[in-house]
Amino acid sequence: MDLQEFLAGQAPEYLGTGLAVSSVVLIARQNILGWPLGILWAMISAWLAFNRFHLVSDGILYVSYIPLQMYCWMVWLQHGSVEEMFRPTWLARRQQVILLFGLVLAVLLWGNGVKFFSQHLTWMTSPALLWRDATTTVLSYFAQLLQAKKRMENWVCWAIVNVLGIQIYLLQGSVIYAVQYGFFLILGFYGWWSWHRAEKEVMA
Repeated sequence: MDLQEFLAGQAPEYLGTGLAVSSVVLIARQNILGWPLGILWAMISAWLAFNRFHLVSDGILYVSYIPLQMYCWMVWLQHGSVEEMFRPTWLARRQQVILLFGLVLAVLLWGNGVKFFSQHLTWMTSPALLWRDATTTVLSYFAQLLQAKKRMENWVCWAIVNVLGIQIYLLQGSVIYAVQYGFFLILGFYGWWSWHRAEKEVMA
């Protein structure tokens, strides 16, 4: 099989799914190797989003995941992924309220921004499922940054992203990526449980 045949088939979707699931499992276990695998997954997913699914927000998200996951990787390297003072914690209630308002505002700005630019830039494809795609994109950014700092709220964000992701990719005809998000949803509950247990061990 040559490269063109590989890219034309479903192999990139299978490879991306395998890398993604492995990455989430490792991060849920606070294993730093999850980040480099996540970078490879982001590269494959960006290509698929732009060239196969025409999901503009998702494509931009996956491209930006590359430096973002490099940042997360560096943060964990700096602190030590299992360092006693770098354990999972929840934000304070006031910070959670600010986070919620920030999320809503960011989704509105992102969705309207994509809509505007897609109407005025010839190279941008018409966005599919604009608001659902915008919501998953913005939540993913916030979740990734929260995950870098080991904030428990990241798993709540990922749960919403994964539920929407299942629907989006089923509507776009990619059963493989829909199943991938189903795995993400299950792994997200595992990640929350694993981090919650680590948080309780520190408090004990």
